[in-house]
Amino acid sequence: MVWQICLFIFLATSCSDGRFLPSSILEKVAKSIEMLEKEFNTSLPDVAEGPPLFIGLLKSELWENAKEKNILFAQVISMYWKMLSNSSKTQTSDYIKDLLEALNEYNVQYNKSLQKANDIIALSKLPMHELKIKRKAAAEIYLVLREVNIEENKRKRKRRQNPQGQKAYRPHLRG
Repeated sequence: MVWQICLFIFLATSCSDGRFLPSSILEKVAKSIEMLEKEFNTSLPDVAEGPPLFIGLLKSELWENAKEKNILFAQVISMYWKMLSNSSKTQTSDYIKDLLEALNEYNVQYNKSLQKANDIIALSKLPMHELKIKRKAAAEIYLVLREVNIEENKRKRKRRQNPQGQKAYRPHLRG
């Protein structure tokens, strides 16, 4: 039940550029979600066991930055799309097609963010215990740390140029 609500809320409001699904499509998606809930028996008690799958992450303070949240949105959209496209191979229901169509609209918008998420996942799966990987990592460490240093210096410069807490000078124009 929780993931269906997540999907509905996500499809209704998550678009980063302010676009929303047209109301007719949104209504179609809402009906499709209801049908999906019935098919998956989301009212069974085991659905409520344990933490939510996606809502906890979407509300986490770790994902407050809009650009970073887009990465999370892209990954969640991708997971819903995989889930529904796998079930559509055996069941070609209209409501699943409607949900896939709505998810595809968001997939297009979050394509770059999805690539970023995939890059992070690929990095986390590197077999760092293998000798060849260790050699490559050792060969790149200077370049990587130099890039980190460049980024840190950019941030420091931005902070020095516009320190938080200091307001720009505005002349008092009231007489």
